[in-house]
Amino acid sequence: MIKYFLNVYFIALILALTSLIANAKGSGTDNLSVSPIIGFERIQKFVPTPTMKTRMIYGAQLLYKLPVTTAELEYTHAQDTSNEAITSTSYQDVEDKVKIGLRGNADLGAYFSTYLRGGAQLRQNKHTQTTITGVSTSSNTSKVNPYIGSGLAIHVMQYFSLSADITMVYVPTSDAALSPYEIQPSLGLSVGF
Repeated sequence: MIKYFLNVYFIALILALTSLIANAKGSGTDNLSVSPIIGFERIQKFVPTPTMKTRMIYGAQLLYKLPVTTAELEYTHAQDTSNEAITSTSYQDVEDKVKIGLRGNADLGAYFSTYLRGGAQLRQNKHTQTTITGVSTSSNTSKVNPYIGSGLAIHVMQYFSLSADITMVYVPTSDAALSPYEIQPSLGLSVGF
């Protein structure tokens, strides 16, 4: 229950910061836009058993228009818990991702726009294992991994747009059975102020 309230708190904080920056937009920061990220991601877990898991993510994306391209900075936070009933073991993963890169935008008429993006991602994962005998925690910060992606936006009305995005992050692995690419698809709704 506490995790739920913390998630709602962080979402409200992100929306409030977005609103503040959007209000400051009229004061000469027309090149800057901030979007909240709220959604779900599907991930593959290997502990306690290999399985697919859906978890909530939230964060924010900053875009700054440059003369030729757009600079982007994106932060997302996610956490999930798994339980193993036989050994009474609980596993919790808390993961933070930061992407920094460039984006090329193109308008495809009044109702459509598309973009290509590329850059580097840094990921930090904190894994906590709780058993009857105690708690063990390990933290893992990944190396900087390159990413590329593409997206399409459909502008429905003056202030609303629907978007679909797919991003591929190169994450090398020593396990030949696993793909070295992490694919991150997303669907979204943007509201402009």
